[in-house]
Amino acid sequence: MSFESGGPTLPRDTHIDTRMFSNEPLLLRMDLATHAFYRKLENPQDKKVLEIASHVANVSVLLRQATKKELKRYGQPGEQEITRDVRMKYQARQDQVTQPGTFDMQWGLKWLLSFVILLESPVFGTAGAERMVVIAEQWMKALADAGIHEVADQMSELQSILRTARDELPASCALAEQLPGKFSSACSLLFAGQLRDAYVNMYKPKWVVAEETLNSQARGECLSEMSLDEARQLVDDIVPLDAVCISSCPLDIRIDSVGAAGAEDASGLQQYVPVLVRIFDRQKMADREDKEPILLRFGYESLEFLRPGFIIEATLHTLSNGCHYIDAVTMVWPSYSPLDYVELY
Repeated sequence: MSFESGGPTLPRDTHIDTRMFSNEPLLLRMDLATHAFYRKLENPQDKKVLEIASHVANVSVLLRQATKKELKRYGQPGEQEITRDVRMKYQARQDQVTQPGTFDMQWGLKWLLSFVILLESPVFGTAGAERMVVIAEQWMKALADAGIHEVADQMSELQSILRTARDELPASCALAEQLPGKFSSACSLLFAGQLRDAYVNMYKPKWVVAEETLNSQARGECLSEMSLDEARQLVDDIVPLDAVCISSCPLDIRIDSVGAAGAEDASGLQQYVPVLVRIFDRQKMADREDKEPILLRFGYESLEFLRPGFIIEATLHTLSNGCHYIDAVTMVWPSYSPLDYVELY
């Protein structure tokens, strides 16, 4: 490298990737690009999905920081004052948003495709969750195509999150509807847990309790109905009926691995799917190293929805024979959910 009065001179064949950075606030650029994408959507439901998604990103397709009249004059020749005022409005809002932290597109997408769908807007259901992933993917592409480098530079990582969400989000919704499953429900009824506490009146004569049938609609679970005799059959050869519950605790548990379904029993029905789980510490976003893996038994109907990495909020019970089961399932989170930002229960 040679030096001249003007400073170091680069070889002529050096290729430098230069980029012009905008002096517009990120929120303004996102707002304009998002609104342009919004106007292209023809399906009213898709527009509603984008309204929710953009609100999470502190961008609004309906109530923006500047008026429609201001934005129409924004950036036009002779409109320097309007242009400056619009930028100041968005910069003030951006400073307010970033005061506790910074923009993180990847974290925001994970939040949108987990907490927003499952907790803040649960009315979506499985079909709505699937559509949200589709709209989010189209939206990210629209932002990148609009020259927003904060998105374009991370498209590979954002697309990886979207691919995972396309599989895991609908599966987590479906699994949440099925859990705790027949085996755990039977244990919950027979030994200790939500069903026993709610539906077994210990002051009734034993012959009355034995003949009672539990109503699934009252429980809000997917089981059609279960009597005490049916519950005993479901745990037969796995748990002795004289077993007692020695511990119960609400926990986060992470699916570590999913085994294959067992052979058919005498009635031709599939046996339970063995699932290894670990106790999960959401503050550290890691498994508890001081706890061994735990074996749970889920129904064969849940096999297609079980994914390693799913986090299940539930009460974990341990019986005197070492068997474990769950009940009081409140949520099934996809593996990418940023759980360290929300406390358990």
